[in-house]
Amino acid sequence: MPDWIVSWVLVAVSIWLLQPTIRWMHKHIQGLGLLITNNPQGAMLIYYLSLVPGVVLHEGSQWVVAKILRVKIKKFRLWPERQRKGVVRLGLVEIDGKTDTVRATLVGIVPLVAGIGAIALIGGTRFNPAVLLAALATGDLPTIAAGLGAFLDAPDFWLWVYLVFAIANTMLPEEHDNINWWLIVGLLVGLAVVLWFLDLSILIKAGLDGPLAQMAASMSLALILSLCIDLFVMALIWGMEQLLTRLLNREIEYQ
Repeated sequence: MPDWIVSWVLVAVSIWLLQPTIRWMHKHIQGLGLLITNNPQGAMLIYYLSLVPGVVLHEGSQWVVAKILRVKIKKFRLWPERQRKGVVRLGLVEIDGKTDTVRATLVGIVPLVAGIGAIALIGGTRFNPAVLLAALATGDLPTIAAGLGAFLDAPDFWLWVYLVFAIANTMLPEEHDNINWWLIVGLLVGLAVVLWFLDLSILIKAGLDGPLAQMAASMSLALILSLCIDLFVMALIWGMEQLLTRLLNREIEYQ
């Protein structure tokens, strides 16, 4: 199987796994904040501060693209606001409902593109995933331990982990984002068909084996890194919830 197919499959599987993970994370960060403060406003503040870099990137990227495309912005907010039924919205870019599908899709999809790009950049420049992956591939415990140690020794490691965590858990499209996924798929398929009929299939193959393969590899690495960090944080949050439930004698019920 070609490497580019494996990379794109990993991208799809990682995004599929991230969706329930992110939903769990948003619920339980708020729950942990409420458990700690016993105050809804305090819980909302903890929730916001936990993810604020990602909120800024999500809403900021949408604002920039909307301005570039001359899309009318009805509302712009970088701070949290409690909605109906107690739901907290961390930020908001609301565009004119009359915006055409193409521009609305570009504004809606840009946080995902910017988020994956930022995580890929952090993973490639601040961590050393290649050494860790090579060590894991050996199956030798001392080599794996050495590779893990090299990975954890990255300068400001925990700062970059926090940034990846915050970005990963705020980069997915939201309910109010008007994205036409069929438009995106159709454009890609249409481009491939045109090139094929023009007998430029060699360009398709070169793209898949070259730039697109590299892009897929970077995206898959970024998403897997995000998923691993989320699983680690999930374990921490769950442990803290269990401990505080016993110490404070109160419990959070999730719906």
